[in-house]
Amino acid sequence: MADVLVTKEPENIKEVFAAGYAKFFEKQWPMWVGGLLFGFINVFMFAFEKAWSVADGVRNWGNWFFNSVEITEITMINPHLYSTSILNFGIIAGALASALLAKQFQIRNAPSRELYKAVVGGVLMGIGSSMSFGCNIGGFFSSISALSMAGVAMMAGLIIGSFIGLKMLVWEITYWSPAPTASKNVSGRNNKTNQPIIGISIIILGILLALVYDNLDYSIRGGFLFFGLVLGIIMQRTRFCFVRAFREPFMTGDASATKAVALAVLISTVGFSILKWSDMKDWDAQVSAGFWLGSLVGGTIFGIGMSLTGGCASGTLWRAGEGHIKLWVALIAFTLSGSYFREWLSTSGWSTQLGDTLFIPDLIGWKMGIFSICLLMIIWGIIVSWNEATRKLVIV
Repeated sequence: MADVLVTKEPENIKEVFAAGYAKFFEKQWPMWVGGLLFGFINVFMFAFEKAWSVADGVRNWGNWFFNSVEITEITMINPHLYSTSILNFGIIAGALASALLAKQFQIRNAPSRELYKAVVGGVLMGIGSSMSFGCNIGGFFSSISALSMAGVAMMAGLIIGSFIGLKMLVWEITYWSPAPTASKNVSGRNNKTNQPIIGISIIILGILLALVYDNLDYSIRGGFLFFGLVLGIIMQRTRFCFVRAFREPFMTGDASATKAVALAVLISTVGFSILKWSDMKDWDAQVSAGFWLGSLVGGTIFGIGMSLTGGCASGTLWRAGEGHIKLWVALIAFTLSGSYFREWLSTSGWSTQLGDTLFIPDLIGWKMGIFSICLLMIIWGIIVSWNEATRKLVIV
């Protein structure tokens, strides 16, 4: 007789809490949950103040650094008062708290060659985001949701760049692969009993700091800090990363991340369009410049960079919060190169040569504009699902 697996029902409050905690923090959440939540959160953020972005906050850190060492004199808002900078801090803190709550935080070192790739990849991400006036979040996700043609062009660039980046990684493994060495963890301790307490403390401190911003009449900043904490927790729990969405169909054929991103774009597009059509937000809000040269070329460069680093702009933040040294190196390179290259584009005049803003409804009307983006996401999902079954596009 086959053994029957019986699930024990909780008998008291402590066991109920333990079962709920294990469900939320000991098991990974489905990828589609991240897509669903990020789509709605981006709409809420857009209604609150502005849509989700990462690169301009990261660039703000670079501007602050170069100004501090007197290399540049960029007019800027200090990082502790710049909303996207605060949002990014919140994402790192949220991911850190989530990893601690799941007892998954650990300082993870990487081989020297991986650190070199992090530098190169981070620099390319900074250059690409500068050319496309946004990263995979602001330049693609929020931009295409706002019915911007620049977002469509950057999507094409990210696909091309991810393909090229994967080809480079395959070439590295084939022709320049040393004997595998296990990466060492810097922390060296396996006792993680106190991690959940520290994680809860970080969340509480983050919420209190958001309330302090609010009491100081910086309510928008406080709101973005809270949004960042939530985004960081969800990303760490779902392992959500745009690199997987663009690279995995060519690498393993897995389509879960791609379909999750497509779902997020569908929800965000409908929400953004409602807000714009009802005149709650300006029609040109979040419509990125750079169509088509800047978005396509910048997206391609960014796609290569994120493939080399193993993390997109948002993925770099939450994985840095998890303790990955490679992603911290990539984040620093991304920060400095993004700031310096964007300043060079501005001073040289090249920023005006990369393309203009183009709002899709101005070309084909509101109904067809919304329909075209939704259809594009559906077709993308169908193609990757077909590839998942046939592996026709897998190159590894």
